[in-house]
Amino acid sequence: MEVCGLGTIAMDVLMQVDMLPQKDGFCMVENTSYQPGGSGSNVIVQLARLGAECGYIAALSKDRYGLDILNNLKAEGVDTSCMEVFDKGVTLHTDIVIDQNGDKFIMLNMGDTFGKLEFDDMKKLYVEKTKVFYTDLCPGKPAMKAITAARNRGIETVFNMQVGLATMNGLGVSKEELLACIREVDVFAPCRQGLFDLTGTENLDECCGYLRNYTDAVLLFTLGSGGSAAYDRDGTKYEVPCKKVNVIDTTGAGDSYMGGFIYSYCIKGKDLLSSMRFATACAAHTCSGLGARFSPDLEMVGQYL
Repeated sequence: MEVCGLGTIAMDVLMQVDMLPQKDGFCMVENTSYQPGGSGSNVIVQLARLGAECGYIAALSKDRYGLDILNNLKAEGVDTSCMEVFDKGVTLHTDIVIDQNGDKFIMLNMGDTFGKLEFDDMKKLYVEKTKVFYTDLCPGKPAMKAITAARNRGIETVFNMQVGLATMNGLGVSKEELLACIREVDVFAPCRQGLFDLTGTENLDECCGYLRNYTDAVLLFTLGSGGSAAYDRDGTKYEVPCKKVNVIDTTGAGDSYMGGFIYSYCIKGKDLLSSMRFATACAAHTCSGLGARFSPDLEMVGQYL
């Protein structure tokens, strides 16, 4: 197995509306659709579509959402032998409201099975057989154990912090645990809110300086319409602008970026700048369609490159 992921998994309920409502306002729902999602599994599906051999670890229930998610992962070629599936409970799902410009807000229903995941001996052996371990550190405790297990075996580790510190705290992960975690990873890729929460600044050079007190990992920052930036272990900074496309929906663009980056940098051994450009092409394609799983295969990425 080339990549093992442990992290968020969900069903996305996508509601296309005429406009995002203001406080006490309303909007008209023009279309509703359902797509398997969750940032962590989106990254793994992107990797699988690019041709990587992938497996995933998460907890679901046997409700409609959970069974649909499980069947979808299998259909995408992702190994699910270490997934935990509970007979009863509610699978994590999100309601995503998207306007005609692609702007959105997301309402998260955690359900009651996602947090039940345990990192047992079977999952430890599963992680130790992979070449790359990926996580968004949700749920925190099993993810941190998995990072340590991977690190002890010399397995390349990637931590993509997808949410801000307040949300991580709500999920039971403290700032101190986050900073301890990034000491063990090879690539650290925080979202903009998470980066600001950790460092207290939006200046990327200052962010890098702060984080270097805790890690020598490659630092990878996705900046939405501002493209992406990265710092290698020697402190060299790289920047790649985003590609101009007709934006339909930005949901999952960062996930496709991460999947593309891991494929190019960690699996294919490409240099940092080339991998950022490859990842940017993946994200551009995802923005041109609806939903987080509108992610490309290798042929589609080639068209953007």
